[in-house]
Amino acid sequence: MLWYKGWLETRYRILFFLLCAVWGLGSVASTPYAANRARPALLAFVAGIPGLIALCYPLILTVLAGSGIKTESDLQPRKGLHGSSYFTLSLPVSRFRLLATRAGLGMLEAAGVLAIAPCYIWTFFSALRMHLTGSDLFAYWVTLSICASAFYSLGVFLSTFLDDIWQYLTSVLGVVFFWWLLSRPFLPTSVNIFRAMGESSPLFTHTFPWASMGISLGTAAILFLAALKVVQTREY
Repeated sequence: MLWYKGWLETRYRILFFLLCAVWGLGSVASTPYAANRARPALLAFVAGIPGLIALCYPLILTVLAGSGIKTESDLQPRKGLHGSSYFTLSLPVSRFRLLATRAGLGMLEAAGVLAIAPCYIWTFFSALRMHLTGSDLFAYWVTLSICASAFYSLGVFLSTFLDDIWQYLTSVLGVVFFWWLLSRPFLPTSVNIFRAMGESSPLFTHTFPWASMGISLGTAAILFLAALKVVQTREY
């Protein structure tokens, strides 16, 4: 029931983001670089696509990280909760299950949306098909999903105590801050999650960026536990 309820609450959100993703990637495909069939130019062009995804990911946080165990999206700061949120909290299940189900469903939806990227590359860049195998594209999708989990969990954590509009703005600032921090020269490139989704992704290295993926999963776990602590101790 909780999974179905979560789907009913997010189906229009995922449709909205899918339309935005298709429109954005379609616009990219129409650029002059996309028409260049030379492999070096294509590689440079494709390397920028994960960067575009990382820049747009705050939108995923808002659309798919949702509102935590709240069930109504509201872009205006407000006091109290919507009636359906109180109904959700009154269900005979633990708050851990409420949060885990909602966060798990959103992450599955996010992984589905991120599958657009490898499918897009395979469809629009036929010159790269002889250099990329299906396993490379699958590894790329796995890398995107795991590296993105840290930012998704940031959205889940912020949703436990912020209104939707502040959650969105804070998520954007958080992603920009981490982009700036991880690109500093004093940090090893292996810890740069954004780089792992770009030039260090399996599309080019044909191997998983294990360090970046481990950092992302660790960060996601910490943020989820922090969100759970807030949910369990907060008086709604």
